[in-house]
Amino acid sequence: MKRTGMEQKFYEACEGVVRECGYLLYDFEYLGAQKVLRIFIMDEESSSAVIDDCVKVDRALSPVFEENDWIPEDITLEVSSPGIYRKLKTKQHYDWSLGRRIQVKFRGSPVSFSGDKKAEKYLRGRVVVGVLEKVSEEDNFEIKLNAHESGQDIGVVLLQEQVIRAQWEPVIKSF
Repeated sequence: MKRTGMEQKFYEACEGVVRECGYLLYDFEYLGAQKVLRIFIMDEESSSAVIDDCVKVDRALSPVFEENDWIPEDITLEVSSPGIYRKLKTKQHYDWSLGRRIQVKFRGSPVSFSGDKKAEKYLRGRVVVGVLEKVSEEDNFEIKLNAHESGQDIGVVLLQEQVIRAQWEPVIKSF
């Protein structure tokens, strides 16, 4: 993912501070028209962040925002966890998600898949939910999922350029 202009400047200003606080900068959004900067942080061990983590990063960023003239004075900073349905946008996001269950909406046909006619029908929906097993190293990286449909395991391989949207898909149990 290539960042330019203000987005790149914000990334450079925030990434080091987040790291100094002991967290990873998972993602961020700069909404220039609304003057909102959303930063998504996570603890590497838990893959999440709690409110105290967000407050710590917010306070550490305050001096950076006050010292830099290029940052609008009326900008709103929001620091958050990526959430349980976090979006997967970059190769690093996929790498951090290895072994997790994800949902991928894609276009075209998979590079490959294993299964019978039921599996083929399942893949026509252009959405697959499965455990992320592998992420290749190429620029247009491949992702390999192991899905389970109609009592059978289906191995699905997609290219990153085919992905429209990907996110974590946690198993939520009712009590």
